[in-house]
Amino acid sequence: MKNLVKRALSLLFLLTFTLPLLACSDNEEYTEYGNLTLRICNWEDYIAEDDDGVAMWQEFESWYEQKHGVDITVEYSTFGTPEILYNNLKINPGCYDLICPSDYMIQKMIEEGMLDTFDIVTQIPNYDTYASGYLKNLFEEKGWTSYALPYMWGTMGFIYNPEEVPDEDAFSWACAIDDKYFNKTTIKDSVRDTYFLGVALAKLDYLSELNEKYTSSAITKAEYQATLAATFNDTSEEMVNSVEQVLKKAKQNAFSIEVDSGKDDMVTGKVHLNFAWSGDAVYAMDEAEESGLILNYAVPKEGSNIWFDGWCMPKGANTKLACAFLDYISDPEKAWENMEYIGYTSAIAGDYVFDRVLETYDVGADAEGAEEVDLSYYFDNISRPATLYVDERNRQFDAQYPNESITTRCTIMDRFTPEQDKRINDMWNRVKAGEIGLYLIVIGSTAGVFLIAALIVILYKKDVFVARPPKGYKRIS
Repeated sequence: MKNLVKRALSLLFLLTFTLPLLACSDNEEYTEYGNLTLRICNWEDYIAEDDDGVAMWQEFESWYEQKHGVDITVEYSTFGTPEILYNNLKINPGCYDLICPSDYMIQKMIEEGMLDTFDIVTQIPNYDTYASGYLKNLFEEKGWTSYALPYMWGTMGFIYNPEEVPDEDAFSWACAIDDKYFNKTTIKDSVRDTYFLGVALAKLDYLSELNEKYTSSAITKAEYQATLAATFNDTSEEMVNSVEQVLKKAKQNAFSIEVDSGKDDMVTGKVHLNFAWSGDAVYAMDEAEESGLILNYAVPKEGSNIWFDGWCMPKGANTKLACAFLDYISDPEKAWENMEYIGYTSAIAGDYVFDRVLETYDVGADAEGAEEVDLSYYFDNISRPATLYVDERNRQFDAQYPNESITTRCTIMDRFTPEQDKRINDMWNRVKAGEIGLYLIVIGSTAGVFLIAALIVILYKKDVFVARPPKGYKRIS
C-alpha cells in the first residue's frame, strides 16, 4: 500500500512540474517532432563552413532555435563510399534521418524499400521554388522525386594542361591510351566511373559516329540520349571483356590509379591529364592559378557520365526535421555558399544564383574574346534571359555550368544487378591485379633472396653446413 501511495505521489509530482513546462511552448512542431535530434550522414567535406570553421549544419541548429523557439541537436557524421553508408543502414536500420548517397545507390535503396517518401511542394517549398527544372525533370523521369532531392551534380571528364595537351586531344577519351601521354595520365580507382571510361574507349568509333549523327540532325536528341544510355550501361560479357582489354592498356599508360591525388598531381605537374569529376576540376584549376598554372577541363565528345548526389530519408527517419533542414539549405543564398565551398554545382537555380554566376563569370558583350552562352535549359525559373558572356572556355565556368550541348552527350549510370556488379568487379580486379602482381613478384623475389641469404648465415653459424665431429669429440678452432 505504501508503495502504491509513493507511486501516486511521484506521478502527481511529475505531472505538476512537467505540464507547465510543456505549456510554456506554443510550438506545435515540438510535440510533432518528438525527438529533436537530427542525424545526418554526408560525404566528407560536402557542406559549407565559414571562416571560423562553423559548418552549415551548426548554423541550422541556431537558425531553428531562433525561428521556432525550440532547441534541437544535429548529429553530423560522414561516410567514405555509398557502399559503406548502405552497409551501415543494413546493419543498423534507422541510424540516420538524412543521408546523401549517389544516384546509383539512390536507385538501389528505392528498389529495396529502404527510403521514406516526402512531398516537395508542402515540405520543402524552397526547393520547389528555386530548383532547376532540368534536374526536377530528370528525377521525375527516373521516378526518384518522392524519395530523393538532388544536392550536387556534375560530369566526368579530363582536367588537362593546355600547354601539354591540345584541346582536340583532351576532348577525346582516346588520349587515355595514347602513347604520347605515357606516364602522364591517371584513371580512377573507382570501378563504376572507370567502367564508363572503359566503355568509351572500347566504343570510340561508334560513339564518335553517333555524336556526328546527332549534331548533323540525322537522329533526334531523344534517340541520341537513349542510345548513349544503352551503350554506357551495357554490361554484357562481350562488353566487359572489351572494357577489360582497353582498361589494361589505359592502366599501363597511366601514372597512377587514384581517387583524390590526381588533382594535386595536375597542380604539381606530375601528370598532364587527370580523369576527374567536374568539382575536382574546379578545385584543381583554382589551386593551379595560385601558382600561375592554367589548367582546363573537357568533357569528351564521345559522351560521358552525368551524376548526382541526393538527399534521402531512410525508413523511420525524423522526416519533418529532415525536411526543415533540406528547406534551409535549399535557400538560394545557402545553396550558393555550399557550391562555393564544395566546387560542385548546386541543384538550386533562380535569380539569386544567376546573379552570383554573372558576378563571377560575366565579362559583358563588348569584352575582348567574349562568347555568348545560353543557360536557359538550367536557369528556367528566372525572370530574364539566362544568357551571359564569358571569355574563358573549358575552365571553371564550363565545369560548373556545362551548356546544353555538353549535358546532351552525358548519361546517367544505372544501378547494376548483383550479377552485373560481380562481372564488372571481377573484371576490375583482374585489371588491377596486373599492377599488383608485378609489384608482388618484384617485392617477393627481393624478399626471397634476403630470406635465403639470412637462412644460410643462421644455419652456418649453427654448423648445419659444417661436418660434425664424431660423438664424444669436440672441434678445436
